Amino acid sequence: MNLQDILNYSKNLNVLYAEDDEQLLQETSEVLEDFFASATTANNGLIALQKYKEYYEKNSEYYDILITDINMPLMNGVELIQEIHKINIEQSVIVISAYNDSSRLIELINIGITHFIMKPLSPTQLMSVLYKSSKLVSNQKQLIKYRHELEDLNKNLDEKVKEQAKEIIFTQKISIEAIANMVESYDDDTGTHVKRIEQYTSLIVNYLPVTDQNPIENRTTIPFASILHDIGKLMIPKDILTKPEKLNEEETVIIRTHALLGGEVLKKANISFKDSFNKDSYLKTASDIAMYHHEKWDGSGYPEGLYGENIPKSARIVAIADVYDALRSKRVYKEGFSHEKAVEIIMREREKSFDPDLIDIFLSVNQEFKEVFDRLS
Repeated sequence: MNLQDILNYSKNLNVLYAEDDEQLLQETSEVLEDFFASATTANNGLIALQKYKEYYEKNSEYYDILITDINMPLMNGVELIQEIHKINIEQSVIVISAYNDSSRLIELINIGITHFIMKPLSPTQLMSVLYKSSKLVSNQKQLIKYRHELEDLNKNLDEKVKEQAKEIIFTQKISIEAIANMVESYDDDTGTHVKRIEQYTSLIVNYLPVTDQNPIENRTTIPFASILHDIGKLMIPKDILTKPEKLNEEETVIIRTHALLGGEVLKKANISFKDSFNKDSYLKTASDIAMYHHEKWDGSGYPEGLYGENIPKSARIVAIADVYDALRSKRVYKEGFSHEKAVEIIMREREKSFDPDLIDIFLSVNQEFKEVFDRLS
């Protein structure tokens, strides 16, 4: 990524930055001024809220992006976000946080925050988050423009069609936020990793017979939902995720919580959708996958020790895809295995870790798995 990549999306956007560390505020604001049309600063949440209101009164629009620290005097970052959401629920927010703010991070995730930067700030991390956030906001503004044009064209459509259009827009919004939330949590390879998982999952799902229990919609829903399988890792300290040595017992317990945390976040998002539309969205499937893709066929997995067909089929499918990709991929603590070695290891786990019927499908498409890995690595 170069500076022009960021400018392509940020140059027409306006940002408000709240930070009580004067040195960090000064240094970071200088960077922001190079990328954004305007960068306004505040050294506490109360001042930031006042400037947010004044900006709207003057311009009849809100700041495109709010960047805020969590721990600030007079009004902290959580309180600031809650007050701004009362004014503009759609506000894009980047939260700057120290690792010891994990409980606050979970609280922020539950109120819909999608972008995080961990302290101490690194130029690479800052540039990466600014790029992703600016791209998302810029695209959302374009989508709003198209939506308004679409609404004008559809003025005479009946209420049912209008409701369907509203449902699509709402689902897309949730998807974009959740995916961005996940991608920003990982290293540079994560975007490719989730693309591979999605395509591996499609290869298996497309071989499943269409039944009442496995409707045709699953061929798109399950792969799309698989993108979010590791969303819970957002709540795991980065030093544990990237530790080059073997994890100790305490660290292992911590990293395993990502399945439960991710599943719960997506479950709550689906409940919000269901309250609005009286039916589940793809987030129900995504929640099952995030929660249970580390369960094993013989019951030795986590977080609940489910076994056999008690494990949702979507999670059983993603489990195979995730393990294959983990075996093939190079990590800080290991080299990647060959395709043949990865298939051999997975085969040994038939009826132990994996559904034997799904392993049969995996074997029939294993060369296509290899092609996906080679193409997207």
